[in-house]
Amino acid sequence: MILRSFIVIPLFLLLSVSLQAQVYEIKVKIKGYQNDTLLLGYHFGDKTYIKDTAFRKIDQFVFKGDSILEGGMYLLVLKPKNDFIQILIDQDNQKFSCETDTFDISGNLKFKNSKLNQEFYAYLDFLDVQRRMGDSLNAIHQAIDQEPIKIQIRKELDEIDVAVKARQKSIAEKPQLSLLTLLLNLGTEPEIPEFEGTEEEQREKAFYHYRTHFFDKVDLSDDRIVRLPLFHGKIERYLNKLTAQIPDSINKALDYILSKAPAKSYAFKYILSTWLTQYANSKYVGMDGIYVHLVEEYYAKGMGYWLDEELLAKMLADAKTLKPLLLDKIAPDITVYKQDGTPVSLHKVQAPYTILYIWAPDCGHCKSSMPSLLKFYENYKDKGVEILALCSKVGEDEKACWDAVKTLHMEPLTNTSDPLHRSKFRLTYDVKTTPVVYILDKDKKILTKKIAAEQLSEVMEKLMSIDQNED
Repeated sequence: MILRSFIVIPLFLLLSVSLQAQVYEIKVKIKGYQNDTLLLGYHFGDKTYIKDTAFRKIDQFVFKGDSILEGGMYLLVLKPKNDFIQILIDQDNQKFSCETDTFDISGNLKFKNSKLNQEFYAYLDFLDVQRRMGDSLNAIHQAIDQEPIKIQIRKELDEIDVAVKARQKSIAEKPQLSLLTLLLNLGTEPEIPEFEGTEEEQREKAFYHYRTHFFDKVDLSDDRIVRLPLFHGKIERYLNKLTAQIPDSINKALDYILSKAPAKSYAFKYILSTWLTQYANSKYVGMDGIYVHLVEEYYAKGMGYWLDEELLAKMLADAKTLKPLLLDKIAPDITVYKQDGTPVSLHKVQAPYTILYIWAPDCGHCKSSMPSLLKFYENYKDKGVEILALCSKVGEDEKACWDAVKTLHMEPLTNTSDPLHRSKFRLTYDVKTTPVVYILDKDKKILTKKIAAEQLSEVMEKLMSIDQNED
């Protein structure tokens, strides 16, 4: 196994925790390991960080610290290839030793004074044996046609499943192995009963049962969970694979997950901050609705206690700006002006589809994409599409707009500007860079936004097709 990279964890990711002072001491011997440095890393969400470095002393490495290590999965990282050994560290026993050799690191790994890791690797060995038996039986099952033998094989496969569950139950009954139980529960799949109905109905019922019970054994109140390698993937799978990829559904899914984590827990902080950032930076249209939802429902209500006032104020302002611009909202009306001073109200543009195109004469992408925009308009103007082109320059710079209109041959469009910035269009339409595109329906509802001019034909065809099907 290779550890790809390490990052020094920012301090703001760490929650303060009051624990009884305790020194950790982990002694490691690795026969055949030539490097004089060994690293102690740990999982945090979907990343791995460095906690400590030990240098060879005679034949061993010793990690020491005067503060307790937080419970989770840690990694003994071998240089220079970053091969690693997984170890579990809990808060009640942080003085133990282990030894192995480079010939077979996992196979020859032994622990002293760590029942937790002894049980962890014993379980991995047990699981490997059961998996091999299962693979062998499945291969035979697929290769033969005799039903009596198939029945016997299915019986043996069921016995393997029963044996694994019994082993997991045995581990769960031992309080000193609670961290291992937490890890195993993250990897446990919900059992799906047999359902009645047509094949399609059975599949649908099985899916919703699986989704409903996906987190049954996952304890998000346990702070150790964020330092286990399956934690992030569990959340990600639920959101990406078991949830419809539309903002409303994702918002409900995040609310559901966050409701399972106490507001002061590591899991709550990690889930909220991680997926806020992910959806804020999403390349998919409409996902800013998730950002707005999380800011309004959590950060605005004081649940982002780890943020400073300045950053929180910025997030609240961003959400306030974005909210009126979410998909299916009625686009804010603005009044802008033609070159002769004639006012043009966005809401008074009479067309089944209106495209608000905000551009700048010194914008390279605006210039390069203008032929595509003009070709699109030529093809769609008779299909109910109008383009309101708004030059973003104001003040004395606004004069450059009209020279560019001629240079770029934009005369077929409805060209406007707002030299005094009376409409405050930059703030209203969140114009940070140009070009900016919004596609509106006849009622000026936002259908989609912030796409490239080169995508307009493809997107418009889809939008028109949807409208035709609804009719």
